[in-house]
Amino acid sequence: MRIVFAAAFVAVLAAPGVALAGPEDVRECASAADQAQSLRDEGKYRRAREQMLVCARDVCPAPIKNDCGKWLGEVDRDAPTVVFGARDSKGTDVFDVKVSMDGATIQEKLDGKPVVADSGEHTFKFESKDGNVKEERVLLRAAEKARLITATFSPVVASPPAKVSGAPDADKGQSKNNGWIVPVAIAGGVGVVSLAVFAVEGLSGQSSVDDLQKCKPNCKQDDVDSARTKLIVADVFLGVGIVALGVGAYLFFTRPKGETKAHAHDERGVFRSLRLDAGPTAGGGYAGLGGKF
Repeated sequence: MRIVFAAAFVAVLAAPGVALAGPEDVRECASAADQAQSLRDEGKYRRAREQMLVCARDVCPAPIKNDCGKWLGEVDRDAPTVVFGARDSKGTDVFDVKVSMDGATIQEKLDGKPVVADSGEHTFKFESKDGNVKEERVLLRAAEKARLITATFSPVVASPPAKVSGAPDADKGQSKNNGWIVPVAIAGGVGVVSLAVFAVEGLSGQSSVDDLQKCKPNCKQDDVDSARTKLIVADVFLGVGIVALGVGAYLFFTRPKGETKAHAHDERGVFRSLRLDAGPTAGGGYAGLGGKF
């Protein structure tokens, strides 16, 4: 049963041994005693004990001081205590470890001494100076004494160095697997452009041939050569277009399966260039399609 401190306030001030206690001291002692009882009943022994130490001081009125001293002994009897320990991966004791209970720090460095804790389920977090962290969930029982809670730290794994932009191995595997799309696109583009040139030169050459029919057999040699060149160029680009489309189709149907992203090249040159050479020659023409992969 809680003490009704307000009713005894005047009598307390007059009690022996408290002549020096002022109103502020009495109010502080009374408040601490009231909080101490509530915290004790809730099983929050650590905070209850802190309040009991306040109301058990000599400056407090004798009735309050005596009650708080009695409660302090009961809390010391009923409150569980824990002893913390920590070891590294080799089993060596570690001392520079901060321990917190449910987010509140209760020990800055391990010293092997028992620490008062609250009964119930708690999460104890151990943090070493080198950044290693370990958590332990524990159920503490009332009156359980010197419960040993030890954390074993795993070796600290160093983070891999950050990759420098443009490093030779950046996205190497992905670029290697996805490098087929750009060659296919370029080969297809070359094929389409070549067929377009074939159509234009072919129509122009055929038109020139039709004009030569009007002046035959007295046509100028330059006009004859021009018509022949246009037809030869048309034939050359027709061949280039067919070859380019064939190359593009081959690369497309032999591509790695399941890829969705494309890279023009990786640092080692999965695809570098596609070259088209074409032109007329004496009595004919030439065409070539080459690339570096």
